[in-house]
Amino acid sequence: MLTSRPAATMALSALAALLLATGCGSAAGSRNQAGAGSTTATPASTSASPASTSASPSSSAPTSPTSTPASSAARSSTAAPRLSAAQLAAKLTGLFGTGGSYSVAALDLTTGRSSQAGAHGGMVLASLVKLDILETLLYQRQRSGQPLTAGQEDDVEAMIEHSDNAAADRLFRLIGQHQGMARYNAVLDLHDTVLDTEGLWGLSTTSANDQLQLLQALVSPGSPLTAASRKHALDLLGDVEADQRWGVGAAGDRGSAALNKNGWLGVDDDQGRWAVNSGGVVRIGGHQVLMVVLSQHQPDFSTGVSRVERAAGLLAATL
Repeated sequence: MLTSRPAATMALSALAALLLATGCGSAAGSRNQAGAGSTTATPASTSASPASTSASPSSSAPTSPTSTPASSAARSSTAAPRLSAAQLAAKLTGLFGTGGSYSVAALDLTTGRSSQAGAHGGMVLASLVKLDILETLLYQRQRSGQPLTAGQEDDVEAMIEHSDNAAADRLFRLIGQHQGMARYNAVLDLHDTVLDTEGLWGLSTTSANDQLQLLQALVSPGSPLTAASRKHALDLLGDVEADQRWGVGAAGDRGSAALNKNGWLGVDDDQGRWAVNSGGVVRIGGHQVLMVVLSQHQPDFSTGVSRVERAAGLLAATL
């Protein structure tokens, strides 16, 4: 049901408005913004790569564990030195292990500094794929000029704010399933995302860099999404229910609000081990930062959440 937005979300709405006002340069075709890797597309794989950092200008769920807000990440003359790329890779491997168990990426929208580490693909998306479904839907509707019906708006809210799978199923069919998503992903020049072709959208795989591209499409004036579509999506990310606000927001400045979408799934083909993912917009050191942390092969949901939040803090320390 469509309802008025509660007062507690007004700060997040203001954040969404700020992101739309400032932007971060072109989103489509800017794959190197998430790290210092080659601009040549990397085939999807589960192999991990050394971490890299760059200061180039940028053009129905288990009960969530309680997240303890991180202390302010703002840098000062007494702040700890930034983590190097090698230090980030070593710490993340110690945290998650090897074998394509993690993929992370971040982009500071103020400085253009970016950081990435881990697998270039093969990371199970789980419900994080719902952001791709949403963007595909908004892109299709703005091109056709047909607004969403009230029922479709209800499904969009349920899918993003409550991670409702039945709503996601309906919208997935509405956009033309994986073929529709593939056409939008081609517009964004995503190369690491492999969409499941049997309707099991949560088993699609990706990299953190590709998911960062999807986030950039929500804040960039050069995005294929209109300002209205971007605002709609950001407002939804700002209204995610409280028990799904774990993840990258743990790296944010104390008392700051984050826009996020998370995903989690016990994967039968991985001996029941968990994929636990988080992506969103976080304020770090007073700057708005796009951040994605993907993990898989986790022993359980709670352990995965804890590791994702620790990884977010490590990633923040490189910016």
